[in-house]
Amino acid sequence: MGLSSNILWHQTKKKGLEDILKSRTFKFSYSQEKVPVADYEIAFPMISFCDLPFSEFANYMGKYGGYSIGLSHNWGKKNHFNPVWYCYANSIVESNLFSILRNANPVQEQYVLKLAEIIAYVKPVEGELNVKGHKYSNYRFMDEREVRLVPPFQYLKNENFQYMLSKKEYIEYKKQHNEMSLLPIGIKFEWNDIKYIVVQNEANIVEFKNLLHKLGCTNENISIFYQQQIKEDFIGIEHDQEQNRNFVPVDIENIIV
Repeated sequence: MGLSSNILWHQTKKKGLEDILKSRTFKFSYSQEKVPVADYEIAFPMISFCDLPFSEFANYMGKYGGYSIGLSHNWGKKNHFNPVWYCYANSIVESNLFSILRNANPVQEQYVLKLAEIIAYVKPVEGELNVKGHKYSNYRFMDEREVRLVPPFQYLKNENFQYMLSKKEYIEYKKQHNEMSLLPIGIKFEWNDIKYIVVQNEANIVEFKNLLHKLGCTNENISIFYQQQIKEDFIGIEHDQEQNRNFVPVDIENIIV
């Protein structure tokens, strides 16, 4: 069984998916992550996908919003997306990277920016995660097979965007932008780049088909599924139903006609 697919999945909330379709753009968003080799958190602007196949998608669905859009792998490669670099906490590789960054000469600005860009693609193998009200003390990030795009830091600097936010700056940024961490820049896509859309329930399918029609979508090959359908029909899980503890036997004689 393959561990990756030809589809890149981006998960978001319902409004987020609607905005993505309306603008045909994935916008960069500051994402805060803990730096394993130090006791602090940094937020870098990024767009994140994963390339999990349907067979591995069940545990991922719903963690980051409940709605997903799948684009072709070729679209991701064309737009310079890259798998993140998973490192164990305090590994030699990661420790050396951050040591070089800390000791870099600030005068060599281009060098510092390029090094920081590389570090923006580094992610811990595992760690704490608090999402949708569920807190994981040791979540295995590597299982998500994240594929990420971080904008060039020199471009961000030239456009007066911060390429790195401290935890305090990240909280303040969200306060100033209605609890959103989005930037007004992103990556465009065409209707034909979309392969799949996954929604929360069956009623959402008609809703998003109507939205695509209203937006003038020319791709009639987009498949729209809902979460339970994928789990039961494609992956083959969650068929079992818990027995009703208040079960009352039926009087068969009274229902035979």
